[in-house]
Amino acid sequence: MPTAKGPEFDVGVGYSHVMLNLSGEPTVNLNGADASATIDFNPRWGATVDSSYVLAGRDPESGHGSYVLSVLAGPVFVPVQNDKTRLLVRALAGVSLVDGSVPVNQLFYRGWLLRFSWAVGTGVERDISGPFAVRFNVDYLRTKFMSETLTVQPQNDIRFTGSLVYRFAARRETRHSAVRQP
Repeated sequence: MPTAKGPEFDVGVGYSHVMLNLSGEPTVNLNGADASATIDFNPRWGATVDSSYVLAGRDPESGHGSYVLSVLAGPVFVPVQNDKTRLLVRALAGVSLVDGSVPVNQLFYRGWLLRFSWAVGTGVERDISGPFAVRFNVDYLRTKFMSETLTVQPQNDIRFTGSLVYRFAARRETRHSAVRQP
């Protein structure tokens, strides 16, 4: 008789790249770090907490840099998996802090905005050795920023993340064995 198992837990750290478009302005590329923690309740469902901090270099016109700090959490669904690879689908919600400079009448004002944000995305996770795996995610990230009219505006972002994952327990077997009748 198999023994009972509790939830499985992992942590991941890695690189994050965000492409954001500030209402008609050219796309801004931000680079930084990502950290996550995931708990798998069963082979198909889990929950994750994901935090990323990405920043861009100084804008030549304003002299200021920009950054986005996001802390999001939500469910993870695994529609397809085999012995070493899993396809992930996730929906996350939380808050993001967007910092940047806003042009107003040829002057630049620097400010930040902390607001509700959300993300939906997919990912692939691949076992590499023992408790280690790699995970690649692509998310549509919806944040908000302060526009040049000094109003809060939605912002559409695409976030790419690559992480090294450490599992505190081996992943459950995905195959089901047939029960032999005596």
